[in-house]
Amino acid sequence: MEVQIEKGVIKALEKYPVKIREHIFSHIYKLKDPYNASDVECLHSKMQIYRMHIGRTYTVIFKIHKESNMVQVLDLMTIEQAHKRYGRYY
Repeated sequence: MEVQIEKGVIKALEKYPVKIREHIFSHIYKLKDPYNASDVECLHSKMQIYRMHIGRTYTVIFKIHKESNMVQVLDLMTIEQAHKRYGRYY
């Protein structure tokens, strides 16, 4: 699948050091095959919204568009922030 990253996520990534950015991008790259990527959990099955933890620090929220064979990365945040925001994706 094609992976599309929202502009807000890219802007957030620019604030991180290069080493952390590379680590996050390596995990986002795994979303080319989202059904086999590690540590992925469905947040809303009807809307195809998922989350993927990156290490024990970051979480990526993404949507799978089956009809266009695309994964859209919607948000990047710390795990703590994600646990507070999961409710809006249900």
